Amino acid sequence: MKLPIAEKAVLLMRQEIAEVGGNEVFFLGRTDENGIVTEAEPLARGSRDAVAAIMIAVSFGDVVIHNHPSGDLTPSKPDLEIAAVLGNQGVGFYIVDNLVERCYRAVSPFTRKTVEHLSFPEIERFFSPGGTLAGNLDGYEHREEQTRMAFSVAEAFNLEKVAVIEAGTGTGKSLAYLLPAALWAVRNRERIVVSTNTINLQEQLIRKDIPFLREKGGLSFRAVLVKGRSNYLCLRKLKAVETEPTLFKEEGTAGEIEAILEWSRKTGEGCRGDLSFIPRDEVWEEVCCEADQCGRVKCPHYGKCFFYTARREAAGADVLVVNHSLLLADVAVRHETGYDSSAILPPFTRLVFDEGHHLEDTATSFFSSRISRQGLLQVLGRLQHPRKPQRGILPRLSARLAREIPEELDALFQELHGLLEVKLMPGRLALADTITRVLDSLGLSLLTYLKAEGKSRGERKLRLTQAVYGDPFWQEAEDAVRRLSRELTEYTASLQDFFRSCEQLPETLLEKLSGDLIDLRGIRGRLEGAVRDLGVFIQRDERVCHWFEVSEGARGMSLRLCSSPIEVAESIKSVILDRFRTVILTSATLAVGERFDYLEKRTGIDLLDRARVTELLLASPFDYERQTFIGIPADLPEPTEPSFRPLMEKHLLRGLLVSQGRAFVLFTSYDLLTRVFDALREPLERAGLTPMRQGQVNRHMLLNRFRRESNAVLFGTDSFWEGVDVQGKALEMVVITRLPFRVPTEPILEARAEHIASVGGDSFMEYTIPQAVIKFKQGFGRLIRSRDDRGAVLIFDSRVLSKNYGRFFLDSLPKARITKGDGETVFRGMERFFNSPLHHPD
Repeated sequence: MKLPIAEKAVLLMRQEIAEVGGNEVFFLGRTDENGIVTEAEPLARGSRDAVAAIMIAVSFGDVVIHNHPSGDLTPSKPDLEIAAVLGNQGVGFYIVDNLVERCYRAVSPFTRKTVEHLSFPEIERFFSPGGTLAGNLDGYEHREEQTRMAFSVAEAFNLEKVAVIEAGTGTGKSLAYLLPAALWAVRNRERIVVSTNTINLQEQLIRKDIPFLREKGGLSFRAVLVKGRSNYLCLRKLKAVETEPTLFKEEGTAGEIEAILEWSRKTGEGCRGDLSFIPRDEVWEEVCCEADQCGRVKCPHYGKCFFYTARREAAGADVLVVNHSLLLADVAVRHETGYDSSAILPPFTRLVFDEGHHLEDTATSFFSSRISRQGLLQVLGRLQHPRKPQRGILPRLSARLAREIPEELDALFQELHGLLEVKLMPGRLALADTITRVLDSLGLSLLTYLKAEGKSRGERKLRLTQAVYGDPFWQEAEDAVRRLSRELTEYTASLQDFFRSCEQLPETLLEKLSGDLIDLRGIRGRLEGAVRDLGVFIQRDERVCHWFEVSEGARGMSLRLCSSPIEVAESIKSVILDRFRTVILTSATLAVGERFDYLEKRTGIDLLDRARVTELLLASPFDYERQTFIGIPADLPEPTEPSFRPLMEKHLLRGLLVSQGRAFVLFTSYDLLTRVFDALREPLERAGLTPMRQGQVNRHMLLNRFRRESNAVLFGTDSFWEGVDVQGKALEMVVITRLPFRVPTEPILEARAEHIASVGGDSFMEYTIPQAVIKFKQGFGRLIRSRDDRGAVLIFDSRVLSKNYGRFFLDSLPKARITKGDGETVFRGMERFFNSPLHHPD
């Protein structure tokens, strides 16, 4: 019988089996349309933890191939158990001999069946007034917008399209994409990924929307929230800490380590969020899971590993909920290794981006780099603690080598001991000193340069432009960066020398040292990454924006060397839009002027064939004419005028007294927030209101307190403009103190504006205004979260009335009457609104 494995795959498998001395190896086989295995990838050596490793990697239609060293291809009991598990996942199972000349098909590969398209009548029945949800939920309200969005998502799945959907607040967009996603995943045995920007939305999906869909919609599907690796406890690192408790005996640290040890014996998930306290970053870093310090299937704790247990659950799920940063990290790996394999996530081909207006910023952040003294010293501190020299990877390795190396290998011990004690540990100290001296000296030179440029307050930033490159300061800076890069390169070469010498150690000893050697390789990789980032920083590339950041504080001066891509549209297109069959991009705020031009240009969608793109703009079903009062006092000066703040404070106090608190006051500047809060705190307290501001406690606790208080006033900046959901009487007013333009002198914004202008565009109208309009819509959207909500929005930036561009902001609001005029006119109208019978239905 002809072998169902291509010659290329056979040769690879023979080589892998030979390398382990003919012992057991499990392979992942990718099949073509004829069921022939065309590619093979080793997954696990030996039978221990094999199933755990396999289940993370496989997808429907794959084949797992396992050799029997004895040559007898009869399936064993464990083989049959594995085959049964794989068969349920649509994965085949073969047994071969060591030369891969004979093959027993325990489970034949599953052919990829014809795609089952989603049915529009079925989706309509689900949402219709007499349909599935209506029959299972008392008081169900049919929303036509929700059904239309579900149709658009279903069409994107059926026809492999990119769908751009703005769904106004109250549309029910989560269910509108979850229903088609779940139906598609179950019926076509294809995993769907839903990506969000905020933890709040992830928790809403996992704790509320998905359970609701299963319970009230009668759908049976598995959904898993996938968290980043560093959220999980590493059992190997914890064991190392446990065996050397004296290294963590300082007050505070020791108590946290002991609490984590105790928790580790009881926790089911091993996730940082399950701890009853928030550990210090330096403590958690000692025990958390990290990609570059993970032994994977070779780790003795692999079978019980919290992270891989979570990934196995993800591999068996129909819907994965992730955040944008984790998704981008995954697709970056896939771009290098192939889209059909497992990367950070199991394989998938269809994707939903909720909170899609953040895609450009998230991609920019992901493709950016930042080098600082603190960051580099933190990495070196993992090698050896700066104040506790007995703590760290290097002293731990030195002590273990002294204990474990037998006398007959004394020459090798002396070689390794010399590398550690004479080269690496003193070299680490010297490198830390070089980093401090070079970057501090560069920081002082930068401060002198900025002072001459008239920039002498707060955090200062300097973008590298032709003018800067032509100044003697840059020559000094470039020389300093090159020197630092050379020193880092030399040290990583010393680490490589140590690894080469370790290759002479016996296998049994290497096994004992494997954990520390894995950690050391991870540190070497981070230092090599820093060298690459320094190289990028001094490279003059018109596609990249480079800048310095410097600040002075209680801990001294802080200098950062930053680089970001000026445009990410082509990158998003190449790693996401071109690679996934279906991409849904949705949010309550995607359009500007009822068009998606801005979003599509910034995210690469406008580079696609238009036949592949669908657009849908859905208004909110809420009755804003009835539910909302919008007031714009026209007698306020522009925010840049010195008289703006005192007059704005007067208007703000009047408005808060009318609403009796229950308000978000949104700022674009923390400095202005602090000044206004300090000025109004006492008057508000005298009026019986409860003022609170961002930064007093963490955001979650602040929001909980706001909801509990009957008349709270929350002063907030960036993070309170969106992703916050407060329904009912706790929030009855939102104040937008000024239009949310980003700081135009931010280096990346400056660079993008110049780039747009260089190709003949208008950066203000094409970039600055759309960006601010979307943020403005987000802030407005905090107020009305249900059909029963009522309240006021006050806009204290008179530029919406006096400037031509103001119409873009006003046109972005839902249809509602806007009261304009002097402050007296606005507040009288606001009083009538709050005193109307509609506002007090009782």
